[in-house]
Amino acid sequence: MTTKKINIMLLSIIVIFSGQLQAACNTSDFTESTPTSSFTTNGDGTATDLQTGLMWMRCAIGQTWDVGLTDCSTGSPIGYDWEEAHDEAEASIFATYTDWRLPNIKELSSIVEVACNTPALNEDIFLNLSGSSTYGTWRSSTFNHLDPGSQLVINIQAGIITAIDTDENGFVRLVRGGDL
Repeated sequence: MTTKKINIMLLSIIVIFSGQLQAACNTSDFTESTPTSSFTTNGDGTATDLQTGLMWMRCAIGQTWDVGLTDCSTGSPIGYDWEEAHDEAEASIFATYTDWRLPNIKELSSIVEVACNTPALNEDIFLNLSGSSTYGTWRSSTFNHLDPGSQLVINIQAGIITAIDTDENGFVRLVRGGDL
C-alpha cells in the first residue's frame, strides 16, 4: 500500500471519529504552537514569525490583501499543481518583495496550530480561511523521497503532513527569508 493511500486512510479515520469538524481551537487542553504574540503583522499583508524569522503572506494565492480592511476577504485560494505553484512563486511580487518562494515542509509545518482544527492555523494571522469551501492541502517545495512523483503537503484541515501527486492541485501560501 502506498504512503499516499495510508495517509488518506488515516485522514478518513480522523474525520470519522471526530464527527463533523468545525473551526475550533482548544487552548485549555493544548498549548498554542503559533500564538499571535509569536508574529509581527507588518501592515502590508505579511506577517513575520518571530521564532523562525520567516515572512509569510497572510493571504493565500488567489486572495487579495485589503489594506483598508486589513484582511483577505476578496478572492478565494487557487489550487495549483507543483509546476504552476513554483512558477507562481517565482513570478510573485507582493509588498514590494520579489524573493517569494514555496516553503519547504518544515517551514510549512511551523505555522500549523496544534490547538486548532478546520483549519489548523492561527486565523488571527492567516486570514479568511473559513470562508473557503475546502481547506485543502498547502503545497511545499519538498518532494516525497518514497515516491518521486509526489510532493509533501500539509492538509490544513487536520494539520497533518501527507503527499499528493505533483500534478494534483494544492493551495499556495508563499514565504520569504531564512530556510528551516
